[in-house]
Formats: sequence, C-alpha cells, structure tokens
Amino acid sequence: FCIPGRYKDFHVINEPHWLKPIWRILKSFLSEKIRNRIYFHSSSEKLFDYFPRAILPTECGGDIRENYLKDWLRKANADHKMHGVTGQPNYF
Repeated sequence: FCIPGRYKDFHVINEPHWLKPIWRILKSFLSEKIRNRIYFHSSSEKLFDYFPRAILPTECGGDIRENYLKDWLRKANADHKMHGVTGQPNYF
C-alpha cells in the first residue's frame, strides 16, 4: 500500500521471520540516509525508546484507546472539505 508523505523514521513492529533476510538484500540498494531511517522492533516494548506510551495505541502497549482514534479521525475528516488546499487545523 502507499502512504504518501515525508517521514523521518519508519518503524516495523513484530516483523515476520522472512522479512529480515529480504531486508538484508534490499538495504544494499538503498542510500545510507534511508537505511538509517528504518527500524525493526521484535516487540512493542522497544518502541518506548522512540515514542512515549501516551501517543501509542493500546495494541502497541500504549495508552490511546481505539475509540479515541476513531473519534479523532471523524473530527479531522469533518473539517477536510473546509480546509482542502490550506490544510487542516492542528488537533494536537
């Protein structure tokens, strides 16, 4: 799937066992800058070195409930038509 944007880091949690060998091959084709932006975490506990628990969903060991995320998305998308080109207001 495609998620357009500019990302500082990309974190993979609980990766499947077949991904590590593929990653070893693929990373040789990537620039060092891109290689240094991709992190693999064998458990969600290691995410806490990079993100505070307060901003992670409960599936990842954080404090944010799923209903909170749904409510936030509903609120953010409600203003989308009014702020299409100029961008949405900051909800955080």
